Amino acid sequence: MATWTNLSYANVATTSPVAHKVSNDWADSLARSGAGEFDGEAEKEGMMPLRKASCRLLSCDIEDVCVGSSATELLCSIAWAVSPGEGSNIVSTRASFPSTVYPWSRVALAKGSEIRLADYNDTLYTDPADILALIDDETSVVTVSHVEFSNGQRYDLSSLSEAAHSVGAILVVDATQSMGMLPIDALSSGADAIVSSGYKWLRGTYGAAVGFISPSIVRQLNPGLVGFRSHVDLWDLRADRISLPPDASRFEYTTIHFGAALGLAAAIEELNEIGMDAVWEHNLALTESLINGATELGFQVASPLSQEERSAIVSLKLPSHHDSQDVARKLQDVHSILVSSRSGMLRISPHIDNSHLDIEYLLSALREITS
Repeated sequence: MATWTNLSYANVATTSPVAHKVSNDWADSLARSGAGEFDGEAEKEGMMPLRKASCRLLSCDIEDVCVGSSATELLCSIAWAVSPGEGSNIVSTRASFPSTVYPWSRVALAKGSEIRLADYNDTLYTDPADILALIDDETSVVTVSHVEFSNGQRYDLSSLSEAAHSVGAILVVDATQSMGMLPIDALSSGADAIVSSGYKWLRGTYGAAVGFISPSIVRQLNPGLVGFRSHVDLWDLRADRISLPPDASRFEYTTIHFGAALGLAAAIEELNEIGMDAVWEHNLALTESLINGATELGFQVASPLSQEERSAIVSLKLPSHHDSQDVARKLQDVHSILVSSRSGMLRISPHIDNSHLDIEYLLSALREITS
């Protein structure tokens, strides 16, 4: 089996070994004994380790955190809970990952609201001023990816939330490309809702996600997805009424892959122990080495370079006679290096498991492939 150098955390993480073990141990236990080791009480409390780890990560209260199977699932439930009405508008960016916008597009189609998307330039950069210019008195929701998947552009959530709140709108953030990469203080950010899948920068696996719902709006939201877990007492199994919990857990509605959730909790606790400031400093140092080395090789860095807008995602424009998909494939097949090809660019996204030696190895391989 090949030993991979994964420099593509924006695609899929190398799962934390601790998370992998915890998830597998749960699956083995279930396979051996079914409900013998995972009874009703265990299922009732199955989300709590992930909620506890996530509230520590996001500097918020445990009541502000919910657990789901994916960021898209949580976004869909939030979008239907908000249901912007006819004549209102929803502001986002054309550069967003589709799952950030699609839930709102579906609701807009049903409710008669308008989707407004700020455009981007030839490096997929979106001027934040263009987002702000789309916000008016009829705006109900501003929704963005905290970090854009294509070029790593990072938005200032505080300025977006201030603009949204000034017209009575809410800010909903997809943090799948930032949570676990950099520090996020959910309450200080001003965001009304933040979601993230667990299999990228959080270093979990598929099947678990986390969400933050601001205590200022949570009681106003009737989730779009409901199930037996939606009732405040999940084992009071009566179909003739539903009483939602008063906190973010009202967005937890059904059975999920508890092994994935427990594994993700362990992965997040690893990040908590390292400290997100230290993780962010490490990631920035790696990307700085990458940017300097790629520039020396003649690549154009398409990602923002300012301290306010940069992230640990670096997108490179290749010389005109090189194709990004072909280069990514050669890096994988010949050098066992994992990167991504997105929008005609080479996307590189190192994380806490990587070292400067990995960056040097990548630059050496790129020099060989493109010379």
